[in-house]
Amino acid sequence: MLALGAGFLVRPTTAAAHEIPARVSIRAIVKPAGRTMVMLVRVPLEAMRDVDFPLGKDGYLDFSRSDSLMYEAAQIWVADAVKMFENGEPLRAGRVTHVRASLPSDRSFTSYSAALAHVFSVPLDNSIQLPWQQAMLDVALEFPIGSDSSTFAIETIWANLGVRTNTVLLFEPAGEAERVFSFDGNPGRFSLDPGFLNAAGRFVKLGFEHIFSGIDHILFLLCLILPFRRFRPLVAIVSSFTIAHSITLFASALGFAPAALWFPPLVEALIALSIVYMACENMIGARLDRRWVMAFSFGLVHGFGFSFGLRESMQFAGTHLITSLAAFNLGVEFGQLVLLAAALPLLIWLFRHVPERAGVIVASAFVAHTAWHWTTERVDQLVQYRFQLPTFDSTFFADLMTVGLLAIVVGGVAWLLGGAIRKWTANYSGASVLSALILAGAVASIAPRTASAQNPAHAAAKATRSTMAGVFTAEQATQGREVFIGTCTGCHTPAAHTGVVFTSKWVGRSVDDLFTYIRNTMPKVAPGSLSEDEYVWVTAYLLKLNGMPAGKAELSADPALMRGVRIDTAAALSRKP
Repeated sequence: MLALGAGFLVRPTTAAAHEIPARVSIRAIVKPAGRTMVMLVRVPLEAMRDVDFPLGKDGYLDFSRSDSLMYEAAQIWVADAVKMFENGEPLRAGRVTHVRASLPSDRSFTSYSAALAHVFSVPLDNSIQLPWQQAMLDVALEFPIGSDSSTFAIETIWANLGVRTNTVLLFEPAGEAERVFSFDGNPGRFSLDPGFLNAAGRFVKLGFEHIFSGIDHILFLLCLILPFRRFRPLVAIVSSFTIAHSITLFASALGFAPAALWFPPLVEALIALSIVYMACENMIGARLDRRWVMAFSFGLVHGFGFSFGLRESMQFAGTHLITSLAAFNLGVEFGQLVLLAAALPLLIWLFRHVPERAGVIVASAFVAHTAWHWTTERVDQLVQYRFQLPTFDSTFFADLMTVGLLAIVVGGVAWLLGGAIRKWTANYSGASVLSALILAGAVASIAPRTASAQNPAHAAAKATRSTMAGVFTAEQATQGREVFIGTCTGCHTPAAHTGVVFTSKWVGRSVDDLFTYIRNTMPKVAPGSLSEDEYVWVTAYLLKLNGMPAGKAELSADPALMRGVRIDTAAALSRKP
């Protein structure tokens, strides 16, 4: 702090005191190499609060007198606000090795090599007229590590830099493909390359917390069980709800939910309406043979709602997508069991002191009144969105076929569940319900991939070339990476377009299908606003992210040429006869 104090005393002209910035975007790149981990961070200079950087007579940033203050600010606001872990053990604090002021137009923080070269390049001088509010501070940190092949985790508290902060972090592990993370605020400690147990533990916790993060799901569960407080009816009802929301949770997380902006608010409105319906049915008189059917039907809607809360967290699953989905679902079930374990004794005690029928009606009326207000508010939000008829192209019919197959799966599971429930209520058979649960989970996890493989619209009869033959250039993929990170990351994380999520939806389809989808959905705030070349570059980047090699020929935006290229992976090709 002595440097700060000295700086305050000697400079005659300083930047005016500034408050917490409303919105701060942070870029970070982490790369372990040998026995050292390098972290490069870019933050707005105005986020360095309590530091008055010297200004020249013209009011612009005085670079010649800012160097020591930049080092001090980088240590306090950047280095001291990040912790790194190697194989579960904390590393020593990061050491600031270099700092540099940069122009806001600089684009070097799209790759490690470009950012490293820029940070260590010749610094700006006073011939550059740069207002301090527009300057960026680039920081290079070093952490000593045991090996670059270790498992690493990170924890940041950079949320203190602004009222709202968004961080895009690139991790470049040794000898492996890069990983991109995007998060708001402080996400807590997370693994940069999560193992099986790490991913499972994180998502079980996330699912458990999700149950108690909103009152609407709690009220729905209470309405669901209010008239039935005996063991067998509850097993039938809760099992129906669990199986249904598992199907749509898996389907949505794997990319088989509508990508339209109006779909999430529609689901939220339907969730509120489901509470109203359940409450009204309680007042009229609920029957078990009808209640499990409604629990199953509304469970399909709630599964989509669960997936919206999960979508941005899937980037922390690493390569364990299915494991993380199952773990999240397990966490949701644990949360429901805890809720039921707390609510049932209370309800049993309550109905010993008040007439049961009157108690059910009064409680349900209160819930219906509250949920109806939610419904009207969410419908008001929903109608603000612009609805457009879909384009009746190959992508539309392919997705329509997938929805049809998913509907068949849902109908089959409902039929099996109905038989299991009839046996359960007639004669206790825990094995039948357990079998239905296992079967539903298995079908839900493989159904999207089966649909994609069997869908005639996905057939490659007209696609004569494979993406494994190199249908885009490395330069196109690099440019697409810059566009994706600069424009799309934050709304669309790479985790939503890589691994099983990507292959289950796109393998066997044409590149034109993928290109059309990207153009219609990215960036989320303004779909279709990028240039045609930029959409081609993003398409090339997503192909490269999924293991498809670059070639010498550029990918063309010509629909006829794109339709002639089939999306394949090495694994898909190895399965072909």
